[in-house]
Amino acid sequence: MTQQTDFFAMFNIVDEVTEKKRKEEEEKAAKSEEARQAKLAEVQAKRNEASASEKIEGIATKKTTKAPEVKKEDEFKPNESTVIRYYGESLEITSYFSTEELAEGLLVVNLDKDGENERRPLTAELLRARMENDFPELVKSHTEIIFLKDKNLIIPTMKAKKKGNCMELSNDNSFPFPKIPFEILRQFLALAKHFGDKSLEVHADIYYNKEVNRYFLDIPKQTVHTYWVEVTESGRETVERVMDNIKVLEIHSHHGMYPTPSSQDNESERVPGMHYAIVGNTQRYFPDVFLRQFISETVGHRIKSFEQVFECPFTELPSFDMNQIEVSSHE
Repeated sequence: MTQQTDFFAMFNIVDEVTEKKRKEEEEKAAKSEEARQAKLAEVQAKRNEASASEKIEGIATKKTTKAPEVKKEDEFKPNESTVIRYYGESLEITSYFSTEELAEGLLVVNLDKDGENERRPLTAELLRARMENDFPELVKSHTEIIFLKDKNLIIPTMKAKKKGNCMELSNDNSFPFPKIPFEILRQFLALAKHFGDKSLEVHADIYYNKEVNRYFLDIPKQTVHTYWVEVTESGRETVERVMDNIKVLEIHSHHGMYPTPSSQDNESERVPGMHYAIVGNTQRYFPDVFLRQFISETVGHRIKSFEQVFECPFTELPSFDMNQIEVSSHE
């Protein structure tokens, strides 16, 4: 096959259109990452402020311990202008409910009143159930519907379940996103090694921003233990931090143990289409990684190879003169 030649490079000419497009994409990606980091810093500052307040209060008086204030969730009252943000796309709520249903409630049969029809308020669970027909991964036990009243937005989010080594989608084996950069996995390996030194498990999520084609590792509020790890933050806290970025993989560690899924892992990792990874033997220079995807309740999990999901870090060769290496013809 004839290799394609870069016409501009042949004559040392700068392709201004390509260069301009590249710079615009870099600026867009930088702004997106800057906004995400700012939001992350804001959330962390609020956490630190709340933690400091509790410590000061505890020192000031031991008799009167003030219970931490729980942020009140917005009442689920969408209207015909409400937008659903999911997988980086905007969906009109009228795709799932009529204007009349949104205004007056759903018409149902009341069996307690001799089958008389009556209107009942729209609930988040009713929306989830209708969306599940289009998005099979929105299963009841793993999905939370978050309504942001001030933005008139609804964001379905996946809830990470408790993991621990306490001993129907398409059957297509491909990864539906660009491969995850190895650097993202390296970041989690460093985190897993840090907690592994204390024989503790730890959890993180990998998100994909479709708009700028970037991945990032998110570490939610959690409780860690020698034999399990559990995410403790609310769905709303997660949404406020990651907004409508797409979660593509959940990953947790088994510190000095093998990355074999436990019964707890098998019970928790059941979102159709979601990829799951376990890192074990973190005391090794190169820890072991186990990777799989949950297909459906009928099919179950399917083991995936590392190369199907992550970029290989060993493909880029160092600069050298290939002629310096001679392949021997002797057996």
